[in-house]
Amino acid sequence: MYTDIRIDGESLDLGPVLKVPLDLINPHLSYETIPNSVANVPSIPFSAKNQRIFEYCEMPQAGNDLYSYDCEMFYNGALIYRGKAYVKVSNPISGYQLSAGDDLGRFFGLYGGIPLTELNLGTVEIPEVLTPTIEVGEALAVCFPTIVNPDYYGTNGALISYTGFVNECDEEVYTTTGPKVPQLFVGFLLGRIAELTGVTVSGDFLTHPTWSKLVITNWRSLDLDPVITVNRHVPAWTIATLLIELRKIPNLRLRFDTINKSLTIDFWEPLIDQVPRKDWTLRATPGHEKIPEFNRRLQLAFDLDGGDSLVKDKPEDLADYFTPVTGSLGGDAVGLVKVPMKLSTFLIDDETGLPIARQTGVTMEFNQLNVNTMPRLLFWHGLIDGVPAAFPNLDGISLYMNGPHGIAATSWARTEQMRREMFYLKKKFSLNELDLAQLDFSEPIHYNGLNYLVAHIAGELPITAPFVCLLVKI
Repeated sequence: MYTDIRIDGESLDLGPVLKVPLDLINPHLSYETIPNSVANVPSIPFSAKNQRIFEYCEMPQAGNDLYSYDCEMFYNGALIYRGKAYVKVSNPISGYQLSAGDDLGRFFGLYGGIPLTELNLGTVEIPEVLTPTIEVGEALAVCFPTIVNPDYYGTNGALISYTGFVNECDEEVYTTTGPKVPQLFVGFLLGRIAELTGVTVSGDFLTHPTWSKLVITNWRSLDLDPVITVNRHVPAWTIATLLIELRKIPNLRLRFDTINKSLTIDFWEPLIDQVPRKDWTLRATPGHEKIPEFNRRLQLAFDLDGGDSLVKDKPEDLADYFTPVTGSLGGDAVGLVKVPMKLSTFLIDDETGLPIARQTGVTMEFNQLNVNTMPRLLFWHGLIDGVPAAFPNLDGISLYMNGPHGIAATSWARTEQMRREMFYLKKKFSLNELDLAQLDFSEPIHYNGLNYLVAHIAGELPITAPFVCLLVKI
């Protein structure tokens, strides 16, 4: 039984006795955080080779630099774990302690903890004659949909003959009065983040015929600026918060590869019903703990912008979605799990048929730059009867929670079904190195007639005992 730990591709001297605890967590089952798997190494012997690989970090003269290493753990030739590693403790007598994990908190490097509003996301040139959309690199970057907002200038609108329309357009030509507010396509924003941070972003979400037309809105006026400064039109969130909140709406899977610095964004629900490639029935040891899930009903809920007087009482169109009660105590009526979503959408104006809000905008006019607003989502439709249009629905998908085309029905139905039927099974399995090497938390496994998602695996290398696994019935 041979354990090999490689740092930046080079094998460490490990000594005769080494135990590596593994704590592997499914990152796709939590909607408020992105969990980290860890594989800490408590004792690596001091040697000339290890000293060189770790850049003589045990020496006080080396200062306090904290180096990040690409870490690969092999067992009997099979790659068990890949992540980032840091030297947690260094001692010229007892050796090194290594902390290895997915390191998602540092995935975006120095930019991970900085609000988007403070990142240099570049600019977009504005054509001399304003057009409904602006492309960058032959891809849609910015659009200027018309939105009804009589309160954009507060009580000062009458002083400048404001008509109540943001991005007002007359027969396909934008007027010279009223605020002009650029709205960013989500794919473009993610691309600018990727360009800044050196991360590759790809996936079905970005190329989907409907979701690729998603725009994230704001109320910051151009105020006659000759260019669009991108970070003025984004929420004051970190990159991680943006990804977590985007994920909730169409129920996405975020797949991070820390070694190659790539992020794949695709859809979670189709993955749940994959045919399992692995059957762990014969690897099971006797006994188990079956644990019920008490919160079997979903509550999908928008966190609405309190500055919009139209949504203060949460109108019906923006109401929460609740899994219907069909059982009694002991059935699916036991409890709720709430999924709060910070990215809501707009109501539609009965008179104009356009998105509508009643809230103060963000502009230099009348010293309104300190107004705080929340981002929302719309789908870009293009010109409709000469009006640049974006709406909460497109191609049979709605950004509202409820209804046959709402988020609950189109993006959360399979997750809802899974929760109504789910329980947890805590069980030990005699897994080998190939089982660990081929583990994909996106894929279900089969055990004794049922399919499960693996939520958690705990054990150690070398493999001398079964692994404790927490399974989720799907």
